[in-house]
Amino acid sequence: MNARKDRQKEQRAQLNRQLEPHSERPQSSEHAVAKKMGDFFIDVAKLIIGGVILAGLMKQDVNYWTLALSGIAAVLFFVFWGIYLINYSSKK
Repeated sequence: MNARKDRQKEQRAQLNRQLEPHSERPQSSEHAVAKKMGDFFIDVAKLIIGGVILAGLMKQDVNYWTLALSGIAAVLFFVFWGIYLINYSSKK
């Protein structure tokens, strides 16, 4: 009789785990790392934007268009990969 109750209790616990909302489920370490890397890439893109603006304000011997185009390319690269990794981390 105890074995039957134990099986029923385990089945209920498994069903409750399946029914709990997605946001409350523990993420695998792979998904957690992907989310952190996505956040990091977004932060790097923000820093690049700030760097390009500051470098443009400084009156140094730097070609502005080369700086702006390379900055835009780097920002797009990091934003794309950041969003991709964040979306990947939210999948099951």
